[in-house]
Amino acid sequence: MVLPRFLAELKHRNVYRAAVVYAAVGWALLEAADVVLPRLGFPDWAVNVVLAVVLLCFPLAIVFAWIFDLNTQGIVRTAPLSPQAHSHRLNLPAIVEFVLICILVITVGYLYVDRLSLKKRLIEPEIAVQQTPAIPNPEKYRAIAVLPFADMSEAGDQAWFAEGIAEELLIALSQVKPLSVTGRTSSFAFKNTNKTIAEIAEILGVQAVLEGSVRRFGERVRITAQLVDAGSGYQIWSGSYERKVADIFQLQDEIAKSIVGILKLELGVDTNEALIPVSTSKLDAYNAFIRGRASFDWANPEGLHESIKYFEMAVAVDPGYADAWGYLAYARGLMALWQSTEATSGPTTVAYQKALAINPNQSDALAIKGWMKQLLEWDWESAGRLYRQALASSDSPNAMLTYGMFYLPIIDEIPRAIELLMKAEQLDPLQAGFKSNLAMLHIWSGNPQAAIEKAKEALALSPKHIFAQMALVEAYILSGNCDLVLEIVDALPERLRKEPRIFGRLGVCHALLGEEDKAREIYKHVKETTPYY
Repeated sequence: MVLPRFLAELKHRNVYRAAVVYAAVGWALLEAADVVLPRLGFPDWAVNVVLAVVLLCFPLAIVFAWIFDLNTQGIVRTAPLSPQAHSHRLNLPAIVEFVLICILVITVGYLYVDRLSLKKRLIEPEIAVQQTPAIPNPEKYRAIAVLPFADMSEAGDQAWFAEGIAEELLIALSQVKPLSVTGRTSSFAFKNTNKTIAEIAEILGVQAVLEGSVRRFGERVRITAQLVDAGSGYQIWSGSYERKVADIFQLQDEIAKSIVGILKLELGVDTNEALIPVSTSKLDAYNAFIRGRASFDWANPEGLHESIKYFEMAVAVDPGYADAWGYLAYARGLMALWQSTEATSGPTTVAYQKALAINPNQSDALAIKGWMKQLLEWDWESAGRLYRQALASSDSPNAMLTYGMFYLPIIDEIPRAIELLMKAEQLDPLQAGFKSNLAMLHIWSGNPQAAIEKAKEALALSPKHIFAQMALVEAYILSGNCDLVLEIVDALPERLRKEPRIFGRLGVCHALLGEEDKAREIYKHVKETTPYY
């Protein structure tokens, strides 16, 4: 019979063993490719290429095993069985062995093909899971916080990307009235802490918390998010999404609108209009922008330099990126706190002109243009109009800062400035910068005690905050406590002690104490080393 002889030949030529070994090695190779190739920067389809090669080479491996054998003599041609070396009748063990091998090969082949079809399904821009249970009273959730999303990428090197996505959602949701969204600094202060959702919500004064995770692999990203009731831990909404990274804006907009919908909020705009518009089509530009935004810190010259570097990278990749130009203008403009106005005004003007040519309502560009109008032209009317336009386009904390600190006090509107900065503080209660600015406003209004309290609150959050230390020193000088100022400054690290804004005020104290020589020495040092101050 032909079949018994064929089965015997399969066993004689080690075809069964070759099939099993090939399936095992092929599967291991595919698993390794799935992990290694994306981390080496290869596109997603590279894994599919490996899968296709493994499948196509399987028949070749079987043919090779039929024809050749590997033994001590090397690769040799396999001789057929002699007619006497096998039985002409089927036997149960041979049939069972053949069936088991066929089942194994079919199973492995199915897993290969299923894996390929899964890859294809993942390419489709569909929501994997979205749960929107009925909420008994959605109107009670009107104050929420967006926590930094966890980085679940295998290499653990995408925290900046995960936080950037969370910040985009935070900014988008803050545009929806009457929703009150806690600012970035306060929400992100709980990164890597062991505090519960209830504890975080109590500190921030919110009724719900949005948390989530991001896994970026190759050219794809998977985001899971959930909105949680602060008191009960009840899951108000959850969603799991997967897209190409290039579709990140649409994905973020979809998440934001899902939250707005479940909370029964009115968008205030056309439902077809994006909460998070596509601001750039260049992924590298977006990556650089969110890294620059994460580095931005107006009270830290190193942070400003770092953010400027990233914003410049973003606009170099995409010259039509209005938000990147706006942030670049704002960061360059605030370098006037650390450099001369002459050194910063030119690059600042170029950047805000670029931003406003693309988007006339870009709030950061409008705000910094207002400040440049003050510094360079002393055009208070135009500056005020630009600040108000910036605040009308969005509740930008940057616009609040410049309008409240650089404009309103100068036109003798300190109460309005305090009111505005208090609003900013309520939105971002753990932001040391707003508290230090409020401290200075209290000093200018003649209330040193309130200034001392605010400065101490700021320093409790950020002990090395230069402007908080400056405000504390100034408040104690105003209250007539120069001896305490000398103690405070003497205890500061060298870098802070020699900062002109603090060191110069130390000279004021020496002058008030009658130590004129020390005061003149400090004044001379500040003048020689800090020409912009």
